Amino acid sequence: MSTKKCGLCILLVALIALTGCSGEGKSGTINESSKDAIDALSQKETQYYSNGRRLYSMYCNSCHMDDGKGLGRLIPPLAKADYLVANRGILPRVLKYGLQGPLVVNRVEYNQPMPANPKLTDLEIAEILTYIGNTWGNSMNSFTLQEVKESLTESEN
Repeated sequence: MSTKKCGLCILLVALIALTGCSGEGKSGTINESSKDAIDALSQKETQYYSNGRRLYSMYCNSCHMDDGKGLGRLIPPLAKADYLVANRGILPRVLKYGLQGPLVVNRVEYNQPMPANPKLTDLEIAEILTYIGNTWGNSMNSFTLQEVKESLTESEN
């Protein structure tokens, strides 16, 4: 096999690995929203996005669903959620420490507590938020590790 063909095979295997574990779609294929998001991200951001998708399926999917639409009026949507953009600076704290009390997302009030995820590392939080912030019609750019650390430090003061 030529070097050019080997490189193509490696690229194909990497792409399959990147999309094969997706919680999106029943066939394991990546949807158009995710393709657009990945195209717009740098290599580091793509890694954050990919890892974030895996972590989202572990920690967030059961409440916010595969499509990010939440659960009716019980669990708020993450898809095209105005709350995300308006509250970017506190999102790492929300993810790590949870949230109590009412909040409004896309002009609908929700009042279910969001559980804390205290075992998530700063990097995992940046990855999950990068995924959420760039999927389902959201376009928030990536979350940096520094941004997450600063947000979490603010809550300790």
